[in-house]
Amino acid sequence: MVKNKTSVKISIGVCIALAVILLALAAFGPAIFELYMTAYRGFSATGKALIMLKKVFGLCFYPSAVFAAVILHSLLKLLFNIKNEKIFIPQNTNCLRTVSWCCFAIAVITFAGGFFYMPFMFVAAAGGFTGMLLRVLKNVMQSAVELREENDLTI
Repeated sequence: MVKNKTSVKISIGVCIALAVILLALAAFGPAIFELYMTAYRGFSATGKALIMLKKVFGLCFYPSAVFAAVILHSLLKLLFNIKNEKIFIPQNTNCLRTVSWCCFAIAVITFAGGFFYMPFMFVAAAGGFTGMLLRVLKNVMQSAVELREENDLTI
Protein backbone atom coordinates (compact mmCIF):
# COMPACT_ATOMS: atom_id res chain seq x y z
CA MET A 1 0.00 0.00 0.00
CA VAL A 2 2.94 2.33 0.66
CA LYS A 3 4.11 2.01 -2.96
CA ASN A 4 0.62 2.91 -4.18
CA LYS A 5 0.51 6.04 -1.96
CA THR A 6 3.93 7.09 -3.22
CA SER A 7 2.90 6.54 -6.82
CA VAL A 8 -0.25 8.62 -6.34
CA LYS A 9 1.75 11.43 -4.72
CA ILE A 10 4.22 11.40 -7.62
CA SER A 11 1.34 11.47 -10.11
CA ILE A 12 -0.22 14.44 -8.32
CA GLY A 13 3.13 16.24 -8.45
CA VAL A 14 3.47 15.51 -12.18
CA CYS A 15 -0.05 16.84 -12.82
CA ILE A 16 0.73 20.04 -10.95
CA ALA A 17 4.02 20.43 -12.85
CA LEU A 18 2.17 19.91 -16.15
CA ALA A 19 -0.35 22.57 -15.12
CA VAL A 20 2.49 25.03 -14.54
CA ILE A 21 4.01 24.12 -17.92
CA LEU A 22 0.61 24.59 -19.57
CA LEU A 23 0.33 28.07 -18.06
CA ALA A 24 3.83 28.93 -19.29
CA LEU A 25 2.99 27.66 -22.77
CA ALA A 26 -0.21 29.69 -22.79
CA ALA A 27 1.90 32.77 -22.15
CA PHE A 28 4.92 31.99 -24.32
CA GLY A 29 3.71 29.32 -26.77
CA PRO A 30 3.38 31.53 -29.85
CA ALA A 31 6.81 33.08 -29.27
CA ILE A 32 8.39 29.65 -28.82
CA PHE A 33 6.63 28.41 -31.96
CA GLU A 34 7.89 31.41 -33.98
CA LEU A 35 11.42 30.97 -32.64
CA TYR A 36 11.39 27.28 -33.55
CA MET A 37 10.03 27.90 -37.05
CA THR A 38 12.56 30.64 -37.84
CA ALA A 39 15.63 29.10 -36.17
CA TYR A 40 15.18 25.43 -37.03
CA ARG A 41 12.75 25.23 -39.92
CA GLY A 42 14.12 28.06 -42.05
CA PHE A 43 11.01 30.25 -42.19
CA SER A 44 11.41 33.99 -42.68
CA ALA A 45 10.22 35.95 -39.64
CA THR A 46 8.17 38.24 -41.88
CA GLY A 47 7.06 35.63 -44.42
CA LYS A 48 3.42 34.97 -45.21
CA ALA A 49 3.79 31.25 -44.53
CA LEU A 50 4.98 31.84 -40.96
CA ILE A 51 2.22 34.37 -40.33
CA MET A 52 -0.37 31.84 -41.51
CA LEU A 53 1.18 29.04 -39.43
CA LYS A 54 1.18 31.26 -36.33
CA LYS A 55 -2.54 31.84 -36.82
CA VAL A 56 -3.16 28.10 -37.23
CA PHE A 57 -1.05 27.42 -34.16
CA GLY A 58 -3.03 29.92 -32.11
CA LEU A 59 -6.37 28.65 -33.38
CA CYS A 60 -5.41 25.08 -32.46
CA PHE A 61 -3.32 25.61 -29.35
CA TYR A 62 -5.52 27.87 -27.22
CA PRO A 63 -8.75 25.84 -27.48
CA SER A 64 -6.71 22.68 -26.94
CA ALA A 65 -5.06 24.28 -23.91
CA VAL A 66 -8.49 24.85 -22.35
CA PHE A 67 -9.30 21.16 -22.81
CA ALA A 68 -5.85 20.23 -21.46
CA ALA A 69 -6.57 22.28 -18.33
CA VAL A 70 -9.88 20.46 -17.88
CA ILE A 71 -8.03 17.15 -18.31
CA LEU A 72 -5.48 18.08 -15.64
CA HIS A 73 -8.25 19.19 -13.26
CA SER A 74 -10.14 15.92 -13.77
CA LEU A 75 -6.98 13.87 -13.31
CA LEU A 76 -6.19 15.70 -10.08
CA LYS A 77 -9.70 14.98 -8.77
CA LEU A 78 -9.27 11.33 -9.72
CA LEU A 79 -5.85 11.11 -8.07
CA PHE A 80 -7.05 12.75 -4.85
CA ASN A 81 -9.96 10.30 -4.73
CA ILE A 82 -7.51 7.43 -5.15
CA LYS A 83 -5.26 8.91 -2.47
CA ASN A 84 -8.25 9.02 -0.12
CA GLU A 85 -9.00 5.37 -1.01
CA LYS A 86 -12.20 6.24 -2.88
CA ILE A 87 -11.57 4.10 -5.94
CA PHE A 88 -14.79 2.63 -7.31
CA ILE A 89 -17.10 5.64 -7.05
CA PRO A 90 -19.23 7.31 -9.73
CA GLN A 91 -17.18 10.53 -9.50
CA ASN A 92 -14.11 8.68 -10.81
CA THR A 93 -16.15 7.37 -13.74
CA ASN A 94 -17.22 10.94 -14.48
CA CYS A 95 -13.59 12.10 -14.35
CA LEU A 96 -12.58 9.46 -16.90
CA ARG A 97 -15.55 10.38 -19.10
CA THR A 98 -14.54 14.06 -19.01
CA VAL A 99 -10.92 13.27 -19.86
CA SER A 100 -11.93 11.06 -22.78
CA TRP A 101 -14.26 13.68 -24.28
CA CYS A 102 -11.55 16.33 -23.89
CA CYS A 103 -9.12 14.05 -25.76
CA PHE A 104 -11.67 13.70 -28.57
CA ALA A 105 -12.16 17.49 -28.65
CA ILE A 106 -8.41 18.05 -28.93
CA ALA A 107 -8.30 15.44 -31.70
CA VAL A 108 -10.99 17.28 -33.68
CA ILE A 109 -9.31 20.68 -33.22
CA THR A 110 -5.87 19.44 -34.21
CA PHE A 111 -7.27 17.39 -37.10
CA ALA A 112 -8.64 20.61 -38.58
CA GLY A 113 -5.29 22.32 -38.02
CA GLY A 114 -3.52 19.37 -39.61
CA PHE A 115 -4.71 20.47 -43.04
CA PHE A 116 -2.44 23.51 -42.65
CA TYR A 117 0.37 22.09 -40.50
CA MET A 118 0.87 18.34 -40.92
CA PRO A 119 2.32 17.53 -37.44
CA PHE A 120 -1.08 18.38 -35.96
CA MET A 121 -2.43 15.25 -37.68
CA PHE A 122 -0.20 13.14 -35.42
CA VAL A 123 -1.54 14.99 -32.37
CA ALA A 124 -5.08 14.34 -33.65
CA ALA A 125 -4.39 10.63 -34.07
CA ALA A 126 -2.85 10.39 -30.60
CA GLY A 127 -5.75 12.32 -29.07
CA GLY A 128 -8.34 10.13 -30.77
CA PHE A 129 -6.58 6.93 -29.75
CA THR A 130 -6.16 8.13 -26.16
CA GLY A 131 -9.80 9.19 -26.01
CA MET A 132 -10.93 5.77 -27.20
CA LEU A 133 -8.65 4.00 -24.73
CA LEU A 134 -10.05 6.11 -21.90
CA ARG A 135 -13.63 5.35 -22.98
CA VAL A 136 -12.89 1.64 -22.61
CA LEU A 137 -11.26 2.26 -19.22
CA LYS A 138 -14.29 4.35 -18.19
CA ASN A 139 -16.62 1.50 -19.12
CA VAL A 140 -14.54 -0.93 -17.05
CA MET A 141 -14.58 1.50 -14.12
CA GLN A 142 -18.34 1.99 -14.47
CA SER A 143 -18.88 -1.79 -14.37
CA ALA A 144 -16.70 -2.01 -11.26
CA VAL A 145 -18.70 0.78 -9.59
CA GLU A 146 -21.96 -1.04 -10.36
CA LEU A 147 -20.52 -4.31 -9.07
CA ARG A 148 -19.35 -2.65 -5.87
CA GLU A 149 -22.75 -1.03 -5.30
CA GLU A 150 -24.39 -4.41 -5.86
CA ASN A 151 -22.00 -6.08 -3.41
CA ASP A 152 -22.58 -3.36 -0.80
CA LEU A 153 -26.31 -4.21 -0.86
CA THR A 154 -25.63 -7.93 -0.41
CA ILE A 155 -25.60 -9.21 3.15
